[in-house]
Amino acid sequence: MFHVSLKLSGIMMAKSVIKQLNYYLDLRFLIKFIALFLVLYYVNIFFVQLTLPGKWHNDFFVEHFNYIGWLTGSLTHTANLITHTLGLDTIVESNDTLALAQGPRVVVRWQCIGLGIISFWLAFILAQDMRLKRKIFLGLGGVLVVWFMNCCRIALLVFALDRNLKPWKKKLTLIGGINHHDLFNYACYAVILLSIFIYYKVSAKKAQPGESAGTMSDVKEK
Repeated sequence: MFHVSLKLSGIMMAKSVIKQLNYYLDLRFLIKFIALFLVLYYVNIFFVQLTLPGKWHNDFFVEHFNYIGWLTGSLTHTANLITHTLGLDTIVESNDTLALAQGPRVVVRWQCIGLGIISFWLAFILAQDMRLKRKIFLGLGGVLVVWFMNCCRIALLVFALDRNLKPWKKKLTLIGGINHHDLFNYACYAVILLSIFIYYKVSAKKAQPGESAGTMSDVKEK
């Protein structure tokens, strides 16, 4: 009887801890978010491997389903339009290379196209309880914002190369030795966190009067 009572006490305590955690964190959402992020991120990494030389390389995928290359090309061609607007004479030498007509170039590798940031945002949106139409709208909207910020980052890097701005090309030692890649990540995550904050503020206003104000649980649309 003592062991049974002890086991029941442990179960009750675990339920109480989970209830308290769920009050502040919404464990259901957190588990969904983490699982979706890991799936999205590593699926992207797998597809990246199919485009790279090596044992995983797949010609059929590269020829017909290479969204990694499509995304890279959209970045370089849009950045090229931006640099022309800035008065620079640039050309897209190849799908992943934007160059000054007579000078240095920027090569956009797969690590630079924002797959991790995009996976983070899509996982957050997909983990929410909302209509599919709104998920598509918010998901694509966030991806487009990250994509355009990346286009601007590439264009500004080419501009820095043209103006020989060495701190931008290398590292900004005055603020911790970060480079343009770090700055892009920080800026994107700042925008994402701001978007999440706004989302919860708007959701809180739509919440039912009986809902607890302390939870971060998702608000279902009517």
